[in-house]
This record gives sequence, structure tokens and C-alpha cells, in this order.
Amino acid sequence: MEKLDKNKTIGKIVGNKNFVMVAVWVFVLIVFTVISRNYLTPGNIKNMFNTAFNTGMLAVGLSCLLISGMIDLSTGYMAMLGGIIVALLLQERIPWVPALLITLAVGAVVGLINAFFVNVLNFPSFISTLAVGTALYGVALVITKSQIIPINNEFFWGLGSNTIFKVIPVPFLITAVLMLIYGYILQRTRFGRRMYIVGGNQQAARLAGINPKKITTVLFVNNSCIACLVGALVAARMRMGSPSSNIGSDLDAITAAVLGGVSFMGGTGGMSSAFIGVMLLTCFKNGLIIIGLGTYYQTVATGALLIAALTIDYFRERSRLRSLKSGAIERLDVHR
Repeated sequence: MEKLDKNKTIGKIVGNKNFVMVAVWVFVLIVFTVISRNYLTPGNIKNMFNTAFNTGMLAVGLSCLLISGMIDLSTGYMAMLGGIIVALLLQERIPWVPALLITLAVGAVVGLINAFFVNVLNFPSFISTLAVGTALYGVALVITKSQIIPINNEFFWGLGSNTIFKVIPVPFLITAVLMLIYGYILQRTRFGRRMYIVGGNQQAARLAGINPKKITTVLFVNNSCIACLVGALVAARMRMGSPSSNIGSDLDAITAAVLGGVSFMGGTGGMSSAFIGVMLLTCFKNGLIIIGLGTYYQTVATGALLIAALTIDYFRERSRLRSLKSGAIERLDVHR
């Protein structure tokens, strides 16, 4: 009996999706370490943390939207525009705190625009946010004339480039703190539970007295503000705002979130899962660079990884729905 209980415990651990993803992550680390001795050097670890910050912070806002059954494909463009806005404000000698707050306010306005199209005009979030993102890219090109905007604020540079123990960048620590905060919100607060209910079944959410439009409006605004923060920190690290920065970074964040178990169909996932997905994707892509794989092949590999993540998510969701259906049938039989 004791042996049976032990086997059940082991089975639960091995069957846990986080355990599986951590095992894959460790496997990726081992493979690339064996292939290249430059992989786990302090300099490259710092590079990986810098990439993980960008992907991870965007994954925070996008994971919340995915859990609620929505998507925002304007996120990367919003991050790019956020970096440009903060650079332009700093050039006008505006102190960095007001400059950052103004940038976040612009993000909040864009989030409200996305929410308007989805909740009021009933546009699919996939299409409307892609259209908004394209418009944001056009605005960025107009106000910069396709030129970079240098940043001349030394303190602001420090936010993007300072490190802890010469390896861990400050932006990565900010990302980790945000993931802890949002993880708590998802698991321990009424608003977090309502996000899962809305993502699982909007009709059921309405019957339970929840306003799905209110929830998704908050999440669209939240996501755009986080994107602006990412853009500002990337601009601080690069010491410039650029109309080519952060484009496509939202797809990496979505890939990482879905890899970690955040469902593209809504209703499931969490920040711990998203964090594991971020680190797995970051280590994988960095490994491809270290072994000298060309940029085009890296794009192909990342796309293949996204397809694999969506396929896994599809079968995971099918299995979950099958389990719910069989459970409902069993309960019905018992009542009979």
C-alpha cells in the first residue's frame, strides 16, 4: 500500500505540466552546454536574462489576456512606441519619472481603444488589435521619420543597464517581481478568479453576475501599460528609442506563455507556467545563436516551436474538456 501511494505521488509529479517543462528546460541547457562551452558563461547568461526580461514582462500582460480568452497583437508595436515616446520626452529635458508616467498614460489610452473595438464594436480581438498595432507602427514612423531618438538621461540609462552581481539585469528583477504580483492576483484574488471564469465561459460568467467586458477592458489597459514599460526599459538599455525595436517580441511572449501552459483558448494557465515558458524559449533561442545558426533558421525554429506549443495546447484543451464532460456524466449517473 505504501509503495502504491509512493508510485501515485511520483506519477502526479511527472504528470505535472510544470515538471515536464522544467525537465525540457534543463535538457535544453545541457544540450547547448555540451555543444558550446560559451553557452553558460557569465556574459551569455546576462544576455539571456536581458532577453528573458523583454519576453517575460510582455508575457505578464499577454498571459492575463489569454487567460481571459483575448489576445493583443498590438503589444510589440506598443512597446516600440513606448520607447520612442519616453526618448522624445527625455530629449525635451522632462524628468524621467513624469516622462515614464506620460508614456504609461499613452499606453492606457491605446488599451482603451483596443477594448472599445472588442467590447463595444464586437470586433474579434485578433483582427482589431492587429489593425491598431499597424496604426501604431505608422505613427512611430511619422513622429521619428524612421530615425532613432537618442536618450541623454544617465539615471534612466541605469534602469535599463544596471546589474546585480554583474549578471542579473535590473529589468529582469522587475519582471520577476511583476510575475510574483500577478501570480498572486491570479491565484488569490476575486478579480483573478473572475479572469479564469470569463476565459472559460463568458456566458457562465454573465450568469454568475460577472461583467466580462469590464474585466477585459482592465486587462487591455493593463497589457498596453506593461508594453510601454517594456519599451521604456529597452530604450534605456539601448540608450535610444527606435522604430525597429520590439517588433515581433509579442509573438515570442505568446509562444512562451502557451509553451508554459497558458491556454490560447482561455481559462487556464498561470504566471509560474509562463515564467518557465519564457526561460525555456529564451535559452532555446540563445542556444541557436551560440551555435551559429543563421537568423532565418532561427525564425523558422521559433515558428516551429509556436506551432508545437499551439498543438500541445489544442490537445491539452481537448483532454480537459473530455475530462469535464466525463465528470459531468458520472455526477448525473450518481444522482439518478
